[in-house]
Amino acid sequence: MPTRWTHITINCSDIDASVDFYTSLCGLSIVRDRRLEGRHNVWLGPTTEAGVDPIFVLVIVQDEVKARLDHFGFQCDSRAEVDRIAEAARHQGTLIQTPVDAGGVVGYFAMVRDPDGHIVEFTFGQPLKGLS
Repeated sequence: MPTRWTHITINCSDIDASVDFYTSLCGLSIVRDRRLEGRHNVWLGPTTEAGVDPIFVLVIVQDEVKARLDHFGFQCDSRAEVDRIAEAARHQGTLIQTPVDAGGVVGYFAMVRDPDGHIVEFTFGQPLKGLS
């Protein structure tokens, strides 16, 4: 079996705030909540049908945030969805780049900052299809 990419792990300073951010704005769901086991991490992934495993997860761990990655990218189904998320982020005070259409393979996007400063990009028109 070839190796495959399964997860990214980031540290956060307030796990409840991070879970709220990634579930409310990014559309992720809790797929494993290790807080129930006395641990300080939560696994988030795309919503799947019952019995279907997510293909990729974001693991957030409550610990000192020592480094930030450049940004996460989430594909939206429409420009309107990018606009909706940007407006919600504006109300939360986390919007750092209003929606803009950069054209080409970049498409329409907005940038938001999570509770620990990690940047999250929401795009429309930036598919992974055809990259190879």
